[in-house]
Amino acid sequence: MSTVLIVDGSDVCRAPIVEFALRKQLAGDSVLADTAVISRGLAVDHSRRICDLAAGRLGGSARAAAFSDGHLSEQLTAADADGADLVLTAERVHRSAVGRIAPHARARTFTLKEALVLASVLSDEVRTGRSRRPRDLAQTVALLDEVRGSIPLIEPPMNTNVFHRDRALPQADPLALVDGHDDAALHRHATDEAYQVALTLGARLVDLAEDPLARIGHQPNDWWWRAHA
Repeated sequence: MSTVLIVDGSDVCRAPIVEFALRKQLAGDSVLADTAVISRGLAVDHSRRICDLAAGRLGGSARAAAFSDGHLSEQLTAADADGADLVLTAERVHRSAVGRIAPHARARTFTLKEALVLASVLSDEVRTGRSRRPRDLAQTVALLDEVRGSIPLIEPPMNTNVFHRDRALPQADPLALVDGHDDAALHRHATDEAYQVALTLGARLVDLAEDPLARIGHQPNDWWWRAHA
């Protein structure tokens, strides 16, 4: 079984939101359905529940309620990072901290938005035949790391975040999910963004690992796939 590890500061807001959203996206008959998704914090003094706003962002389903009720923040350990196939952090400072705690995990560690940008580029590479299709999460992560070294990523203060809506954040790091606990409006934005970015990244990861031709025979419109895949 593969493992995705989500890391933020305290594991009560952004990290559990991303954990829940990725679990949701990878579940079902996805080729990555057996992937375990866990979250940890870098500064966890004691176990805490998910924050109320984050819990509300997960929705009102029984699955969301069970997740919120069962989530308790946990401190990141080197073993957590070393054992994960993919490490996703909320911010660059968290990515750097993971590298210090577990140096061998550096090539497998990305900010969430960084991974989304790279996965989008890699999807284009696979679709056009310039890169091989990964067979599992470990191969996907290795390819993401290769892509990371071959394309420039826009640095702050330029804002490339398509999820910013009514409250622009011109000084925000485009590769980071902001915290927002000190400002109610920013906090709502942060929880919304974390959820949407995680869902989009989850879809990208599944698309990368899943060959459309392999699904022929399992869809009601198989004739279309045979003609167009």
